[in-house]
Amino acid sequence: MHSLDFNCYPSPWLLLPNDVGEASDTLTFYDVTIEEEARVGCQRRFSSLSSHIYGRRCFGSKDGWLVTLDKIDLQPHLFNPLTKAEILLPSLFTIPKDQGHIIEPEYAPDGSTRFFCNEISLYFTVGEEGLRDIYFHKIIVSSNDSYRTTVVIYGFTKALALARPGDQAWVLGPQLPPYSLRHDEQFEDVYYHDEDQRFYAITHFSMVLAFDLNGQNVEIICPAMQDPCWRNRHSDYMCYIAFLSGTLLKIERVIEIYEEEIDRTYKVKTIGFFISKYVPNVTGSSYSCPQWVPVNDLGGYSLFVGCNQTFYLHHMVAPGIRPNCIYFADHLSDMLPENVNQDAGLFELHSRQLQHFLDSNSQSSWPPSIWFIPSLSVS
Repeated sequence: MHSLDFNCYPSPWLLLPNDVGEASDTLTFYDVTIEEEARVGCQRRFSSLSSHIYGRRCFGSKDGWLVTLDKIDLQPHLFNPLTKAEILLPSLFTIPKDQGHIIEPEYAPDGSTRFFCNEISLYFTVGEEGLRDIYFHKIIVSSNDSYRTTVVIYGFTKALALARPGDQAWVLGPQLPPYSLRHDEQFEDVYYHDEDQRFYAITHFSMVLAFDLNGQNVEIICPAMQDPCWRNRHSDYMCYIAFLSGTLLKIERVIEIYEEEIDRTYKVKTIGFFISKYVPNVTGSSYSCPQWVPVNDLGGYSLFVGCNQTFYLHHMVAPGIRPNCIYFADHLSDMLPENVNQDAGLFELHSRQLQHFLDSNSQSSWPPSIWFIPSLSVS
């Protein structure tokens, strides 16, 4: 195992794919704070982890924890690769069935299993191999409550459910207000705000809801107010939410889907980002209304987005990172292995230039990359 000789300042690491996918017993990270000329040794490797990571991939990370999930039992684990501490959460099969979420196993004569899924007028079946990666999207963990309350975004309509370690089952999270219930109104991202100990969730139409650690006391922070970027066969769109210095930010990511001429396979590549801040009251000539206002400078901070909870670091606090950038890791609306091809890098807000860290043509693209801040302080 790699020695734990990282510095005391926050050091964002990027979890890298490997040659054997989820059959590996090793986690390899790329440390982006290492200076360019020293990057020959910038990888940090932790081995002999098969009992913790075999057959699992990461669906989230927060405060030194990776959130891993298997394909069979669909049981999330919180795992610290430095201390090897592990905390179990209830199986995602325990999410309550309702009119928008029903998953039933179907057993074939050959012993294989498929799952019949029913979401409001949307019926489909999916194999055991694919259910985890297309039906569950992201897992977010609170940071400063003793319970480590967890939220999962799940389903094609992207609903929310909550659980804590030791719970027997998940409970349904906030529902969208009746006046805005549309098939396209989806929860895109969730962020835990340390200061007021609430979760904030943003939808496909830029509506923002806040709720407490029990999924209650729901407050509409921002109403739905604009048409979203639509996903299609040529492009994907991901939306993230975060607070920076008390300001609510929306980060929009545009991903191109294209076909390789050589082997006719489809590839994905991030082509741009847009950041907006929420202003509750923008006054016009005769009215006052909320609005998302474009942001082109982060005051020396940089954002880190992907399946991890979005976080930010200042370049003076974490030497080696570039200021006013968005660091991104693999993240798609459909995270099947054939759709992931090492789409990780940074986007500079001022120049609007992109730099990719990984080789998108590499044969190793699984498990997907994810941002992670190591910590020895969690147990």
